Amino acid sequence: MIVIINFIFFLLSSNLQGQSTQDTKKEYPEVDTIVNAFLKQANLPGLSIAVNRNGKIIYAQGFGYADVISKVKMSPLTQLRTASVAKVITATALGKLLSEEKLNLDAPVKKYIPYINDKYANLTTRQLAGHTSGMQHRPKGTSYKRKQFSTIKETIELMNAPLLFAPDTDYEYSTHAFNILAGVIEGASGKRYTEYLNESIFKPLKMYYTAPENIKQLTDKDAKLYYVKEDKLREDKLTNASYKIPGAGFRSTPIDLAKMMNAYTTGFLSQKAIDELFKSHQLKNGKKTNVGIAWRSSIDIFGHPVIEHAGKWRGARTVIVYYPEEKLSVSLMINADCPVYIEETAHILAQFFRDDDKKLFKKHTYNHKIELTSGKGENRKVFKGKLSLEGLQGSLKVDTDNFLKSNPIYRLKKEHHYTLVTRHGLLFLELSDSSDFNGQLFIYGSRNKINPKHNTPALSFVPIN
Repeated sequence: MIVIINFIFFLLSSNLQGQSTQDTKKEYPEVDTIVNAFLKQANLPGLSIAVNRNGKIIYAQGFGYADVISKVKMSPLTQLRTASVAKVITATALGKLLSEEKLNLDAPVKKYIPYINDKYANLTTRQLAGHTSGMQHRPKGTSYKRKQFSTIKETIELMNAPLLFAPDTDYEYSTHAFNILAGVIEGASGKRYTEYLNESIFKPLKMYYTAPENIKQLTDKDAKLYYVKEDKLREDKLTNASYKIPGAGFRSTPIDLAKMMNAYTTGFLSQKAIDELFKSHQLKNGKKTNVGIAWRSSIDIFGHPVIEHAGKWRGARTVIVYYPEEKLSVSLMINADCPVYIEETAHILAQFFRDDDKKLFKKHTYNHKIELTSGKGENRKVFKGKLSLEGLQGSLKVDTDNFLKSNPIYRLKKEHHYTLVTRHGLLFLELSDSSDFNGQLFIYGSRNKINPKHNTPALSFVPIN
């Protein structure tokens, strides 16, 4: 039934969304150029992006292929695995129940799940969603991965292991915890988990292409799965995700994920609920985790507060980043399991969609032999290379066999800001044009409590004769 409903919505909406994609593509040619360079550099099959600003999709584009062999092009309407971005879909549903005052985040889950195992009965929604419950990541063994589960109750009862630690004393990422959260949604709403999401989240937010993955019901709108190993692209095997739908098992599109963020900007969720979803959990020792109800709070390399979540699983690398101060979100989905700094990549792309910096800047010309240094003390490594830049783009070539051997460079929107295109993603590069020319390359992940620029750069370099 879900597949039929999604297909009907596809027929009704494809013309409108396709027109929007074509209109916005002309406005951001530099994004197309950089993403195409990344696709080539990382040897990826395909990826798609959507950007939402102030409640409207202002950019949506696919690159590469959804199916490499058949040459089916990637589209922003192609359905890909969400991987762990499913967790913030579930979190949005929790936020809706919270807005309707049907949910207490700090009540024991036994209030909503009468059949819950006694080991987990007194855990709270906040602890489970914030990964401080002590719940293991997933059940041991593999036999359950081959079964097609039809109810949330079945998946909840897969876990019988003791807690790893007393709740709120530590942080341990758990996908299985979100099965229990789906049970909470069922108990609080009086509806099946998937029914509640369809009626209360997907339909009102016009997320027409989002549904639990069933590998027996995939269509030509679903991307094939790939992985990158030893820099070679290989097709991955379809695996069953029904045991972890609420935490990692949806299919969606970047447009749908971008539309989901309208829940946070249009009054669909109450401000009180949003504050609870984004607020960092605090352990009993006072340490903040920078994780709220699934959502992770961080600071990007440009100093902007960002709310985000990424995912990585077989055939998928995904992220949704949201800048609450600007009501700007970027969703990025790749149909390959690959070692990409995907949050940083999305942060770099977000720069092109900001309204805060449209100043013209000087076009610099560099052509330097350089010495690059990484690490300190016994871990210090030194490389030699060459940096060339003419106007808005250039290259960095390094005498090494690692990912910096030969990489394109592109100018960002601010003076001295560039991105280095690598097989591990778009990385932030800062270049000085002073007489003592120098540069710094930064690599960072999520849950940053300070601007990553205040940390030691991954590489620094100076000119040499």
